[in-house]
Amino acid sequence: MKIIKRLCLLTLPWLLTACGTIPTYNSNGTEVQSTTNTSIGNADTDKQSKPAPTVTPKQAPVDDTAQAPAAVLSLMKRADKQVESGDNRGAIASLERAIRIAPRYPETYYRLGERYFYQGNYKQARSLAEKSITLGADWLLRRQAESLIERASAYQ
Repeated sequence: MKIIKRLCLLTLPWLLTACGTIPTYNSNGTEVQSTTNTSIGNADTDKQSKPAPTVTPKQAPVDDTAQAPAAVLSLMKRADKQVESGDNRGAIASLERAIRIAPRYPETYYRLGERYFYQGNYKQARSLAEKSITLGADWLLRRQAESLIERASAYQ
C-alpha cells in the first residue's frame, strides 16, 4: 500500500504537467490561439461547444513621458538646494539617485546634464541632454535640452 501511494505521489506532477498547456505569445504580447482540436468526443459535443471569442488587447492611454514619483521630485529639490549652496557634486549624486528611481523621467537627465556642463564635462552633458529628448521631453524641456546640446557642442 505504501508503494502505491509513493508511486502516485511521484507520478502526479508528471501527469499534471502533461495535461497542462503552455500558452504562446506573439511579438506584440497577445496570446496565440491553438489551431489543433484537442477535444475528444463525438460530433454532437463539437456542435454544442462555441468557439472562444478572440479578444484583442487595447493599449492603455498613457502619457508619452513617465511621471515622476514623489521621491524623485524631492531629490530634484534637494539638488536645487545643493546647487544654490555650491555643492555641485552633491547635486550630481542626488540627480543620479533620482534617475535610478525613475529612469524614464526626462527632466532628471536634463538637469544632470546641466550639472555636468557646469562641471566642464561637455561630452557627458550633451549625451544626457540627448537622452532627455529621446525619452519624450515636452516642448519647453526639449528646447532647453537642445540649447544645452548646442552649448556643449561649442566646447567640443
